[in-house]
Amino acid sequence: GGASGGGIEELPPLGLVAQLRPVAAQLRLGVGLQALQQLVGINTIMYYSTPILRQAFFSGAVSEEERAFVIWLSAPVACGQLVGCIVGMLLIDRVGRRPLVLSSLALCALSLALQGANFWVDHTYCGGELGGGADDDALPP
Repeated sequence: GGASGGGIEELPPLGLVAQLRPVAAQLRLGVGLQALQQLVGINTIMYYSTPILRQAFFSGAVSEEERAFVIWLSAPVACGQLVGCIVGMLLIDRVGRRPLVLSSLALCALSLALQGANFWVDHTYCGGELGGGADDDALPP
């Protein structure tokens, strides 16, 4: 037993844990999925959903009434994420983790590609109204 520092035994350094084959595979998978989740960018879309919706509906200064309208428009985005989480929890045991992760990754990539294409078309053919500008009054997320 370890009597150092109040009875809590010291953990081995992370390098030693990563050298164990079964743990190393699980660690790589977990870190890889977390990195993939961050790199896909859906968290960015969720964080900036209110300014994105404001730029989609209004150009220039925004009144308080318009600001409240856009904030209410971001509620279905958050509810959609909640519904997706609940569906995922219900399907994970029936479908399996791998098909669920791969299908959700494909859907996230598709939705982000469509949103990027929308901003590109707007910038290229419509004068860039959706993209905003340096003088744009962005709503705080």
